[in-house]
Parts: sequence; structure tokens; C-alpha cells
Amino acid sequence: MTIRSWTLCAALLLAWTPALAAQSAPRDTAAADTVAPPPADPVQVFMYDLVDPVELGSAVALGLYDHVRVDPYEWGGGLDALTQRIASRAGGHIIGTSVRHGVAAALNRSVADEPCGCPDPEDRVAHAFIETFTDRDLRTGRRVFSEPFIAGTYAGALAPTLWHPDADLVDGIKSGTLSIVFNLAGRVIFALLDPQS
Repeated sequence: MTIRSWTLCAALLLAWTPALAAQSAPRDTAAADTVAPPPADPVQVFMYDLVDPVELGSAVALGLYDHVRVDPYEWGGGLDALTQRIASRAGGHIIGTSVRHGVAAALNRSVADEPCGCPDPEDRVAHAFIETFTDRDLRTGRRVFSEPFIAGTYAGALAPTLWHPDADLVDGIKSGTLSIVFNLAGRVIFALLDPQS
């Protein structure tokens, strides 16, 4: 896929999200948009996101995948190279999480996940879309487009281009866009499998 295709996919995804959020919201978010939920402790949420077992497991799995593909080639093979690849993936996660929470703090946003509790699968899927691309504004209690999520995702994807010998800006943008797509897909799958989500 060319860079134009990736840019078009990202632009369509970002343009489609506010339109989806503007449609009739699921029952849980329609009433919740007028009243802010009790604020979660931002430090506790940051620490949880930083050491989230799923994210750390993902860093290990992707580091192993990179190691099997010998990517980047310059790092070679062996245990040292495997450790370097896993640390690279974990470093991207740490930077992305830090940027997301930092931007959220600067904009006075909550990044805590709000459960849907919806009985209908359609409502849970709609909530997964809304929860992915919006945050709660702590001043007004309303949902707003999540600049912290976008900034954190792309920062985490672009950071490894600083230490990967064969990576460039285009690789980071592709990786960030794929990360957004996989994040959304994971939330949708989880929403369909777990009625309590």
C-alpha cells in the first residue's frame, strides 16, 4: 500500500469517527453526557495503563515476532537482540502511554475507560467506537474527540523510528494507523464477547 492509501485510510477513519459519535448514542452515553462520572485518580489510571499485562504481553509477543523476522536486521540474532526488540516495543508503549496521559492532563480529560453495561451487542459495539475515539472532558462532563489517544498512539509508533536503524517517518505513521485499527478491532471484539463491557 502506498503512503497515499495509508493517508486516505487514516483520514477516512478520523472523519468517520465524529459522525459516528454524533449519531444516536447508546443508552449509557446519552444520559452520561450531561453529568460527569466521578473522576478516577489520574495517577492510578496512568500506572495501570503503563503496566497493563495485555500491553506488556503484546510487547513481548511483537518483540518475538520481530526477532523471528530478524527485524531490524542490523540487530542480528541471539538473546541480546531479542531483549533489544522486546525493549523497543515496550519503549514505544511507555512513550505512547506517557504522551496520551500528559496530553489528557494538559487538556483536563479523563482517559479512564467507562464500561457500557449495555445488553444489546449493537449498543456495545457503538460504545466501543465512542470509547475508542472520545474522552470525557472533566470540566463539562461531555464526551469530546480524543486528541490524547491520537497523539499517544502516533507518539508510541513514531518513537521507535528514533532507535530502529532501518525505520523512517512513513513506517511510524503506518504503524500508528495500524495501531488505531487494531485497538478499535480489539475493543469491538471484547464488547461482543463480554456483555459486561
